[in-house]
Amino acid sequence: MKQTKISFIGAGSLVFGRNLLTDILKFPSIRKDTIICLEDIDPKRLDLMFNYMQKYKEDYPQDSEGITFEKTTNQKKAVEGAKYIINAVHIGGLDAYKLDVEIPFKYGVSQCIGDSLGPGGVFRFLRSISFFQSLLKDIQDVGYNVGNEGIQPLILNYTNPMAMNTWYCNSLVPNSTVGLCHGVQGTAEWLGYMISSKRSIDLTIENFSYLCAGINHMAWFLEIWYKDSINNNSKWVDAYPIIRDFIKNNPKAVAKEKLRNNMMEATGFYMTESSGHLSEYLPYYRKREDLLEKYKGEDSGHPSLKHSEDYNMQVNYQGKMEKYFLKQMKYEKLRYKEKPSGEYASKIINAMETGKPFRLNGNILNTEGGLISNLPKECCVEVPMFADAHGLHPQGGIELPAVCQALCMSNIMVQKAAVEGALELNKEKIYHAILLDPNTASVCSPTEIRDMVDEMLEKEARWIPKF
Repeated sequence: MKQTKISFIGAGSLVFGRNLLTDILKFPSIRKDTIICLEDIDPKRLDLMFNYMQKYKEDYPQDSEGITFEKTTNQKKAVEGAKYIINAVHIGGLDAYKLDVEIPFKYGVSQCIGDSLGPGGVFRFLRSISFFQSLLKDIQDVGYNVGNEGIQPLILNYTNPMAMNTWYCNSLVPNSTVGLCHGVQGTAEWLGYMISSKRSIDLTIENFSYLCAGINHMAWFLEIWYKDSINNNSKWVDAYPIIRDFIKNNPKAVAKEKLRNNMMEATGFYMTESSGHLSEYLPYYRKREDLLEKYKGEDSGHPSLKHSEDYNMQVNYQGKMEKYFLKQMKYEKLRYKEKPSGEYASKIINAMETGKPFRLNGNILNTEGGLISNLPKECCVEVPMFADAHGLHPQGGIELPAVCQALCMSNIMVQKAAVEGALELNKEKIYHAILLDPNTASVCSPTEIRDMVDEMLEKEARWIPKF
């Protein structure tokens, strides 16, 4: 049997890396004869992640008997022979992130997070294009099964902006990349909590179901169903009346998500992204301080809706996780993980290795408009799909309600202009992308937007040399 190789690019992302790597170890199918290669350009963080996983392997050999961990700062070496490539890089780090939020704010554009749309999202994407080009080239040169027909390497992308990155990669190399986020399963868990609280029932995969589709960070729960878990003959029931009742009568329990709840009231559908992110994808909230105050869910953190809150949190967090990991390494044993997290990567790999289907919501191109029929052909959509030994099988034939379609379109056109600008190295299309951004357009004139884009291109030039 051929040895399986999984590569983690950006493994110095400590918390996220630990989460995904310990997830992988929970599947016997992946532990038979597997190399897990950790790669990062920061050797100190790479060593820390590698040493942590080596200790975890020593502490719990029952979960890692067939696993070999490797580390490298050489991307091509990491990709060589790899069947699965998990990507979690952040090009430019905090230095670039600071510019993403500070420069637009000079022009009146407020961003709570700024990593998926608008000025921050577009420039984070531009900083990633050279990386993705090199990664795809390495995969084509030395990746799993190179030069042969059949299964090719799969990039499991976790790097934001999810839609732009996934769209760009699949435009360069079709079917190379699936974008993975935890918005759908995280929101589903929250919706399940509301239903179970009102009906006093335990919800499982057997009695809780939903259809969620749209685009990343703006996918809509078009249908939400539940049924009695005790009575085998019970029928599926629409859960939306229960959810609306819960939100109406439990204001403290839903206070964090005032803005998202307001959008459900406006559209009729609950959607995947939390209020801090969602505020940036719309023209309704960030243009006035009184609106931000009205819809904030907390005084700090993402629910606060504050400008640059995510950047400030990351600055304050800097160095603390390294210290925490070093402290953990001194314990006699690391904490044992009983079951995988809700992240999809390990479950996709398990499904492809065993052939046992796994259902997920992933980001992939809307080929010939066949997945979501009323969104543009070849844009990046987030839809239900199954993974098995033959790869990924997205569900098609979905049509969004008009209001959901229109709000998705407002974001898709930003993504489209940015991706085209990156593929063509066309500065004008980068300007057009931010010109079309709903949040930016709510506060800036076209001339102000052009000045802002020019300043960002100048100040971030070292990370985007092709522009």
